[in-house]
Amino acid sequence: MTQDRFILSVFDLNLWCTVLECRFVVDDVAALGAIIDADLEEDQAFVDSYTVDADELRAINQRFGTDFRPESTGLTEFEIELEREHQRIGQGSLREVPYLVHTRYELPLMIDGRKKLARLTGGETAKAYGEDAFDVWVEKGLLHKQVIFVPIPEEHRSGLFDTSVKGYRNVYYTLKGEEWRIPAMELLWKACERGARWSENYERMEGMLFGYDDEQNDWWIEHQRARRGKTENDL
Repeated sequence: MTQDRFILSVFDLNLWCTVLECRFVVDDVAALGAIIDADLEEDQAFVDSYTVDADELRAINQRFGTDFRPESTGLTEFEIELEREHQRIGQGSLREVPYLVHTRYELPLMIDGRKKLARLTGGETAKAYGEDAFDVWVEKGLLHKQVIFVPIPEEHRSGLFDTSVKGYRNVYYTLKGEEWRIPAMELLWKACERGARWSENYERMEGMLFGYDDEQNDWWIEHQRARRGKTENDL
């Protein structure tokens, strides 16, 4: 019998990070899909992430023998998420990283002073995913915020779902006193847009601007190089 591993997690909507996880084995993926009403014809490999409500969680606990209790976190504003484990480890092996990366943890890392810069991307008028959570800390005076509108050339809009969209928003947050990182990051990306090939040096500069230290950047670059089978300066 084929067994697949899935992960239930509690996502704190205020700190914008995962605070509790549970890995469990699924011996019948169709049964799990039925519980959460997933369209497995559309998502045949079950690779999407799903939000689970309280009734669905009770059914999962009963059917698969889990004992996942979000109430143990003491949180009042959270979401319960479900995803297949390979989604996390297959695209970048984030669980193998020996330090906290910014993915899903960047707001608490910034509050703790360990991350210097965050970049969210939002629609032309719509807020970016997580923007409200970060804005709370702007209002508290801990973070600086800057929004940069990035126009999409008219010749590139024909491939968009909504051809009336004129661009998107890069929403940057820094610790106070670290605002210089925003124009530096913009300059880095503009260099690539102008034809410079993304390389190990660019990867390192981006990591430094986000606030990772030399040891962390060294590990990340070596890991990416080994995973992709690339040579130096050919990320």
